Amino acid sequence: MRYSPAALCGALLLACATARAEGLEGDYVEARTADVFTGPCISNSEIFTTGHQAVLAWKVREGAWKGVDLTGLCVAAAVEGTTTFSKDRQEAASAILILDRKASPEQREALAAMARELGGARLKNIRAVKTASMTLKLEEHAASEADSVHKAHGMPQAPRASFWAAGLAQIVTRPLDETDHFCGNEVIAYQPLSQGVKAQPAYTLGHEFKGEGLPSRWSDPNCRSSFVGRFAL
Repeated sequence: MRYSPAALCGALLLACATARAEGLEGDYVEARTADVFTGPCISNSEIFTTGHQAVLAWKVREGAWKGVDLTGLCVAAAVEGTTTFSKDRQEAASAILILDRKASPEQREALAAMARELGGARLKNIRAVKTASMTLKLEEHAASEADSVHKAHGMPQAPRASFWAAGLAQIVTRPLDETDHFCGNEVIAYQPLSQGVKAQPAYTLGHEFKGEGLPSRWSDPNCRSSFVGRFAL
């Protein structure tokens, strides 16, 4: 059977529209137990000794996963690896998945599938799935006179962020500033653990996982260990 060029174009446009309708986009925050914006003197001291624990959180601004609308819902993961992330065996990591209590059973299944897709191999071994009341907020910081100093130092400027999963995990961040510029050789030493992310490093005011199911719990505030940004899938 042959189709006219007009019919083919119509079919392509419909396919593109369907893909966009199914697309997901939203906010992302991640915190680790090692600096992600740092100089070699610090990263070399942390390599293979820490940086193997992290909390990852996504909030869907709009979109659906395989026809299931996830707008406004959150999902998170606490991950513990074999050694410093980027040097670890990804498939050997363990994870706890945290799903939004507001989600329906169908939405929870979709959130879990989305997180596994974005988290990659480190979310293959999920030891437990929890539900919790969750919030994730990004707040663009207002421009100030100090911004020129930050730019002169080459300091990335991420939005302020806060993530909370009741009784399980939290992340609180602020933008990096001139007081976070220690050695003068800081760079973005790692990439975010999630796929599909555009994010900048940030200063971690709070980072905690206090749930059960992983080999350890952790609390690691006051370091340059977060990423804040957006994700799309």
